[in-house]
This record gives sequence, structure tokens and C-alpha cells, in this order.
Amino acid sequence: MEEITKILKKLMSFKTIDRSSLEFDKLFEYIKSILPNNLYQTMYEFNNKKSLVISNSESKNLDLIICTHIDVVYGDDETMKYKEDETNIYGRGAIDMKGQVAVILSLIKNNTFNTKYAVFITSDEEIDGNCCRELMKIYNSKLAIVPDGGNNFELIEEEKGLIQLKLTANTISAHASTPYDGENAILKLLNVYNKLIKKYPLPVSEEDYKTSINLSKINGGDSINKVPDNATMYLDIRYTSDVTLEGILNLINKIDSNIDVSVVTEGILFKTDINNKLIKKYIQTCEEVLNRKIVVKKVTSTSDGIYFSEKNIPTIIMNPCGGNAHSQNEYVNIDSLKKLYEIYEKFIKKEEII
Repeated sequence: MEEITKILKKLMSFKTIDRSSLEFDKLFEYIKSILPNNLYQTMYEFNNKKSLVISNSESKNLDLIICTHIDVVYGDDETMKYKEDETNIYGRGAIDMKGQVAVILSLIKNNTFNTKYAVFITSDEEIDGNCCRELMKIYNSKLAIVPDGGNNFELIEEEKGLIQLKLTANTISAHASTPYDGENAILKLLNVYNKLIKKYPLPVSEEDYKTSINLSKINGGDSINKVPDNATMYLDIRYTSDVTLEGILNLINKIDSNIDVSVVTEGILFKTDINNKLIKKYIQTCEEVLNRKIVVKKVTSTSDGIYFSEKNIPTIIMNPCGGNAHSQNEYVNIDSLKKLYEIYEKFIKKEEII
């Protein structure tokens, strides 16, 4: 399947980072140029971010949605450059996730499926995923595939939810030499954080799958010789299924009811039912193609899969082999892209998906 690497090389030639709208436009035009005329192509724009939806049906009620993105995080010229050897393709976006996009474009270019499908190609997943959120107000499906998580064909059963909070403390100022005349707003916030991580100790590895609370940013004070009377603290919380936003807010209120708390961002926890008949059929297909058992796991990352969870759509999250996403030497294994193509082709052609 030399076509997959040819498409991938072209996709990676576009530096699709935030605020590079011309690069996104050129990439979308390239995709349109290689697709057969029998497919429907619809461009959408949400908050100045574009998305292309490719479908074999005019219907918005589908059998299958495949959700992808072509935006990447910023990297220097060397990091963004496409390289390859006999085994891997290297460069920003190789595994996250232009490699998978290349597979899907080649798939729909060379196959006619009875299954009613749509492919989402969004441009803001690395920012906030709003395009997918908005598209899911328009489309519905029996099943979704989001090839954006795990590694080496692991099936993702659960991804942590996201809560980002801003905590503000307003206290009484005093001279630094008489701290007993005031109340230190910074220490007041740190006391909250220390009690939170006592309740939720930080995980020590990816296998230590539990809720984590990261103190991302803290600001306070305006003079060295003064007890600060105002401070703000930002927390990034990645939570598992035993935690809720309400529970976190109640805990903070119990620790210190005088702290003002506002929610900056909330993303639901992703969870899929591995006993769903379509998910089981997909696992069976993978095992037939790969000739081995599929590992099912929970991961710390977040993806656009959450927008399908919100609508109770069974969702497959699975990546081919690769690594170093968002880092130097990001790569995807060439043979694994071919295997992913085989899995998708065999699975979508099964009558049971319709």
C-alpha cells in the first residue's frame, strides 16, 4: 500500500498548526482533489476553525462515523520535517494523527461500502475539539471510530475526564514583619491543594490509573515585604469513573468554604462498552488480521471520543504502532498503517455493521 505513505507524505508537508489557516486550506484542497466524485464533501466552520465531512450518503443518521483531525502542535522546522526509513515514518503528526488520516483517505478512495458512513476531518482537536462537538449536533451514528489513543492496536475502554478549575483567595494584607496581622492568600490556596492530593495521591506511572490533580499555575502577591491578600491557583484534574465535578467542588468547599471556585473547562470521561456487539465484532476482526489477542486498557489521555460518549454511541479508540506524539522523533510504523487499513476494510464490509 504505497498509496498510504504517499498520501501521508503530502499531508505532513502542510504545517497545520494553530493560526496557520492557509496551510489548513491547502491541505483540505489536497484532500478534495484525491477523492472520487461519488462521495459527498461538506465544509463546516465553527469559531473560525474548518472541518471537512466526507460521506457516501446525504443522510445525517449514519451507521458509522470515523472522526479524525489534521491539526498538530507546534514544532521547530526539524521536528516538522518528514523523514522515513525502512520501518517508520517520522515527523510532527505522524502518529497524531496524519498517519491514520492517510489510511482512511486511501480506504474510502479505493472501496465502495454499503455501510452509510461519514469521515470527520477537523482542525482544532489539539486546542479544544469544538469542531467535533458541533458536528455531533448535526450528525448521529450507530458506531464511531476515533483512531487517536493507545498504541500497538490496544483498544481503549476508558479515557480520563478533564476538570480545570480556577481557585481565588481574598484575605487580609499585612506587613511581612507582622504576618500575624494578616492572612496569606497563597498559603491558603496551597493548603487546599495539599489536602486535595492527600485525598487523591498523585499516580506514579501510566499503570497507576487513578485521578490526578496537577497544580498548573499560581499567582499572588505584589510586593516582597507584604503578606499577600489575593491569589489565584489553577488545577488540572484528570478524573476516573469514581469521581465527579460535584464531588470535587464539595471537597474544596469542605476544606475551605471561603475559597472562590470557577470551572474553566470540563470534559466528560470517555467510556465504551466492550461487550457491545459491534465493539466485539471489531475486536474479532482485529484478532483475525493481527493473529493475536487484543489488549483492552484504560489511559490517561483525552480525545474527541468524549463527544460520542455524550450521545451513548459505542466508540472504538485504537492507534497503530508509533510514539513520541507532540515530541521530537514522533513516528508511525509503516506496516502497522497497512494493518490498520486491512482491519477497517474487513470490518466495514461485514454485513453486521449495517
